[in-house]
Amino acid sequence: MSKDTQYFTVGELAKKAGTTVRTLQFYDKEGLLHPSARTEGGRRLYSQKDVVRLHQILSFKYLGFSLE
Repeated sequence: MSKDTQYFTVGELAKKAGTTVRTLQFYDKEGLLHPSARTEGGRRLYSQKDVVRLHQILSFKYLGFSLE
């Protein structure tokens, strides 16, 4: 993990994006949005780059594209 990068927990990102923790876990499982880092305890951490990627996924979903 880079000390200069701001990371968000899965809960923080879900709240920021207006989605659920379960949705983010699903996107990780399906290979759509992997966290940039994990804590020593295994918690997912997302960078600003991941936030942009999530917004892209949610935009495509809103436009009617499938997750595939």
